[in-house]
Amino acid sequence: MPTVLVFDVDRLSEADTDRLHRVAPAERRARADRFHFAADRRRCLAAGALLRHALLTRHGLTPGDLDTARDAYGKPYLVRVPDLHFSLSHAGRWVACGTSGTEIGVDIEHTDAGAVDISHRFAPDEHAYVAAAPADRRARRLVRIWTLKESYVKYLGRGLSVPMDSFSVRAPDRRPRILRGTLDPRPRLEQVPHGDDYWLAACSREDTGISVVEPTRKDLLAASDLPGRLRPRLA
Repeated sequence: MPTVLVFDVDRLSEADTDRLHRVAPAERRARADRFHFAADRRRCLAAGALLRHALLTRHGLTPGDLDTARDAYGKPYLVRVPDLHFSLSHAGRWVACGTSGTEIGVDIEHTDAGAVDISHRFAPDEHAYVAAAPADRRARRLVRIWTLKESYVKYLGRGLSVPMDSFSVRAPDRRPRILRGTLDPRPRLEQVPHGDDYWLAACSREDTGISVVEPTRKDLLAASDLPGRLRPRLA
């Protein structure tokens, strides 16, 4: 069962965010500093801290195990533990981190994001599915399709080389699955509602649903304070 950790960044005070900034690896700090808005910086720092918590406290790794490299597509992986896979996502109040013994992709998004209709970038059957919805449900349909597609692209780890109209997923009112255009026939799609009208999707080879876990604020800060010079350098 793929485990997805989620954390509400609104639970972090300004002092907490400054603390995460101080202990973050240089690349994570630089990435956070490039954001203009404080909320975006906080999400970036919280995502890195959530991953560190997952790797150290849930998977029993040590700080020395957290060194990463990137493959030919730019996807980060653990150099010393390459068989432990992870994926990060954040939107609005929430950051999400998925871990699995197989490749995994995770995406989270709020329904409000569907107010901008990008379904023309989807496969024709998906675009038709979104367009057929009543006006007050169109944004929700779009976001549910979008998060499923994003989780699959993240699972593949090939970034923008996989066009969003090159494959389609089944309408999520039934169990979601990939209908056509699969570059890998093994993955399974899962999707659950989360929080205040957010949708969380995960793609992995595991076929047992999503285990969603929410660490406490204390958990997140404690893991970030664990000793060790090596910390993850991730997107």
